Amino acid sequence: MKLALLAMLPLLLSAPATVAAQRPRTPAPVPGSSTVTTVTTVTVTDLSGAPIADVRVNLIGALDRSGSTQTNGSVKFDGLRPGTYRMRFDKEGYVLFEREIEIRAGQAAPNPSVALSPAAVPPSAKPEPPKKPDVPPPGKPITLAVPDYIERNFISNSQPQKVSSMGCSGLANTVLWQIREPWDNRQHPEADAMLYVIGGEGALRLDGRDTPVQAGSFAQVPRGTSYALTRRGRNPLIVLATLSGEPCQ
Repeated sequence: MKLALLAMLPLLLSAPATVAAQRPRTPAPVPGSSTVTTVTTVTVTDLSGAPIADVRVNLIGALDRSGSTQTNGSVKFDGLRPGTYRMRFDKEGYVLFEREIEIRAGQAAPNPSVALSPAAVPPSAKPEPPKKPDVPPPGKPITLAVPDYIERNFISNSQPQKVSSMGCSGLANTVLWQIREPWDNRQHPEADAMLYVIGGEGALRLDGRDTPVQAGSFAQVPRGTSYALTRRGRNPLIVLATLSGEPCQ
C-alpha cells in the first residue's frame, strides 16, 4: 500500500500545474485598436502666414472637441480616437472654413495648418440726403399799378398809420405803410425788412441814429432790429415794405 502511494505522488504534485495551464489567458491589447487615443495640433494663419489668435475650432467625429487658438495660432486636441473628423474654423472678420482630417490607427496623427481668408467688408450705406425744410406753398402772382393802389387806399387824416397788404407768398410779405404819426419800436423777429420810400419825407431811426428819407430812399433792417419811422412835412410818409421770411397772413 505504501509503495502504491509513493508511486502516485509525482502525479499528484504535477496536477495543479496542468490545471493552471488550461486556464484562458487575457489577451494583450492589439496595437492600433480603436481604444488607442492620439493627439493633433492645429495651426491657423491668415493668407500672409501670420498666426491668428482666438479662432474657434470645432472637431466633429468619433469624439467631439472644441477649443480656441492661442497667440501662436495653434490649438491642441488630445484623446482623439481613429476616424474621420470635420473641422470648423470660425472667427469674426474671417470667412467660415471647414475641412476634414483622418486619424488612422497605428499612424501618427496629422497636424493640419489652415489659412483663413478675410471676410468681405460690406459696402457702406449711402448717407441719406438732407431733408429739405418744409416750405410753405407759393402765393398767387399779381401785378398792379402802385400809384392807383395808393389812391384807392389812401390814409385818412384821422389815422396815425395805415397798413395795406399788396402781395404775399410762403416766404415773403409785401405791404404798403402810410405814416402820419411817429411809428416807434418797430421790430420783426422772424423777417428781414426791405424798405423803399415811395412818397413823402421823413426820418428812419436805426442803430440810434436818425437818417432822412424821401421818395427813392431804400433801407434794409435785419430781423430782430428795432427801428422807428417819422413823417416830416404835410404829406404822409409812404413806404413799400417787403418782409422776407415772414409768410403770408
